[in-house]
Amino acid sequence: MTVAQAAAGWVPALTAQQMGQFKRDGYLVLPGALDAERCRQARDDMWEAIATYLPRMKRAEPSTWGPISEDENAALLARKPGGGDPYFGGKGHRFYIRNGAEQAMLNLAPRAMWQIAEQLLGKDTVVWPAGADDTGTTTGPCFMSDDAITGLASHLGDTLGQPEKGSFTTQHELQLPATGPVWLTGQGTRGLYCTLPDSPDPGPQYTSAHSDGACYGRWRVQMAAYTDDLPDRSGGFTVWPGSHTRIWKEQWEAFLDGEKHTDTHLETRRAGGYNDPVIDQIKADTAPVDCHGPAGTVVLWHTKILHMAGQNCSADVIRQATIYGFMKTPASLPDPLVTDRTNLDPWRDWSEEIRNL
Repeated sequence: MTVAQAAAGWVPALTAQQMGQFKRDGYLVLPGALDAERCRQARDDMWEAIATYLPRMKRAEPSTWGPISEDENAALLARKPGGGDPYFGGKGHRFYIRNGAEQAMLNLAPRAMWQIAEQLLGKDTVVWPAGADDTGTTTGPCFMSDDAITGLASHLGDTLGQPEKGSFTTQHELQLPATGPVWLTGQGTRGLYCTLPDSPDPGPQYTSAHSDGACYGRWRVQMAAYTDDLPDRSGGFTVWPGSHTRIWKEQWEAFLDGEKHTDTHLETRRAGGYNDPVIDQIKADTAPVDCHGPAGTVVLWHTKILHMAGQNCSADVIRQATIYGFMKTPASLPDPLVTDRTNLDPWRDWSEEIRNL
């Protein structure tokens, strides 16, 4: 165990019952699992960032927590650094803080959940989130598929000089700036994702519901960690139970038939992530669940589960969550196996403990 691991304060391992529930439903809620003091510090850091970038919002005055205007959005984008996203950005009822590669955020959530990540995926098989070094640079492995290239370009532009198409091989030491897409290399969370009060109704079709990324790659389990109390119907992580295995199978079959996640020329994609026919069917036959809880609550979910950020119906709550995906290491999941799903087993790359449940 490293000094950083010891400092994180590990969350206790899951029980057999919890692991069984996760495998069956594709998600698991751990109420108040994270350190309360680290959550308090994360809230203070959020309000310090707001005071710097959006000072019209006052901590003690919920009436000032209105949506971010087009002009405010443009001003925030103008502060974009040479590489990566702006540190603070947002539009409408959503804003983010790209602090995911900072040590405090990593200790709060991914490192605290490390014991559970290895319990689910296998000991010594998970990429360690080292975060940014003293120069503000992160270094980690990235499977360079087409959608990874698209993700790099959308957050970094052409600063890395990446090709338009992926090699479908691993770049073992991809360097990214601290506010770049550090989640692609497992070196940071997505930062802090927040939803302001009275956000828009997603409608009966739940158009923002999706399944993350492509079916191939090394992500297997992800987490959303709340840094403040989150009541029911306040923008909590929303999931469709049991959808993980249905989407996994359909998207893998599409990929093995030659369809890629980035095939935008297709009128209907079986692996599109937002509007696959299987996703429409899940919306029709499965009721969504709003995952809420006190500060420090963690929602674990299978990377292919159908999910969305819920509607924040509150008047005085800002939904605050950091999101992270635990990745298998290239050594534990070599390149030839990343895109090999000849048996379509959704649990092949998980721990023996969860496979045997």
